[in-house]
Amino acid sequence: MSSQTRPVSGWLGVSWIGWLKAAALIATFALLYLPNLLRLWQKTNLVSGDSNWSHSITIPLVGLYYLFLHREQLMSTPLEPILGDRFTRMRVYEALAVMAGGGLMYLLSPMIRFGDSTISFAGLTQNAAIGVMALGVFGLVLDWGLGTLLAGLLLSAYGIFPGQNDFVWDMGMILTLFGTVLTLCGWKVMRITWFPIVFLVCAIPWPPLVYSQIAMPLQSLAAIASVGIMNLFGIDASYGGTKIFMPQYDPDTGLQLADRALNVAEACAGMVALMTFISIGTAVAFLSIRPMWQRAIIIASAIPIAIMCNVARVAGVGILDLWLGREWSEGFAHKFAGMVLMLPAFLMIMLVCWIVDHIFIEEAELPARPPASSPAGSPASPPAEPTGGIA
Repeated sequence: MSSQTRPVSGWLGVSWIGWLKAAALIATFALLYLPNLLRLWQKTNLVSGDSNWSHSITIPLVGLYYLFLHREQLMSTPLEPILGDRFTRMRVYEALAVMAGGGLMYLLSPMIRFGDSTISFAGLTQNAAIGVMALGVFGLVLDWGLGTLLAGLLLSAYGIFPGQNDFVWDMGMILTLFGTVLTLCGWKVMRITWFPIVFLVCAIPWPPLVYSQIAMPLQSLAAIASVGIMNLFGIDASYGGTKIFMPQYDPDTGLQLADRALNVAEACAGMVALMTFISIGTAVAFLSIRPMWQRAIIIASAIPIAIMCNVARVAGVGILDLWLGREWSEGFAHKFAGMVLMLPAFLMIMLVCWIVDHIFIEEAELPARPPASSPAGSPASPPAEPTGGIA
């Protein structure tokens, strides 16, 4: 299908008719997934939503800002819809590779477990593998645009019934959006717009079961590492499971009383910091022009940074609890400690950016020096040969 060049009249290089078509498409998509959008707003808004997902509201804003930064490149890229794209050998190879990847996921799914949990993630991985294989079949039979769009709609339908899983429904919404853009705009536009679409995954709340199973080992890690830090400060603290046992002393006699237990709850496991800083690291990595390997390092560095900052928060709250009183480990003081550590965590991510920028410094190649000019009509004299001996 021949490419379509967008007109430059209108606003931001798009004609008013084009904006009207885009508005109609967005309205149709919003009506189709209105229950998802309303539920996500109720769970992620800053006023009455779940604090674990308060960062979600910024994810689409970052995506829109990314598109704004790349607006000139986006406007100069021709539209090449792949609706009814012809059958090619390359598409066969791509579809077979996708189906093989899904089959490998399915074969490896019985071995997938998380830590010491008795709950296996094999079922979740098997369902994902079946979805990947189905996507390969749709891409082969139809094309990658219509195939992805159909896979997204079917995944959404499965999330409604029989799956009855909001997370699956939301992932189907993102896949449908990806397929819609790919079908109507083509691969050249998708090379620019894929990041804002895929980045929406960071805004989707996880299923409670998965959230709890990942939070449990993080709770234990926070308890163990925090006790180690408090021991360095001379505090005779110990841990058991997800509890930290702190010594207590009588304020009048100074005698040691029974240890008091501080529970490292799910809210203290660092999941909020983990999800927030993975999102921040991803945004920082993609809002600047850098190679993909640098982006991968920056995003991966957000995980240990979030864990370290959470351990420091738990240890600091425990020390304040012992030295200043219980009120410093509960209520606003407890939340304020987490807010204070957001700044050093962000600075550490920026430090990682600075480090990867200076690991390899590309030197520009100097242009070749042109040969010395010679008088017109006379050939250029050959370079003088070195003479031996001592002058």
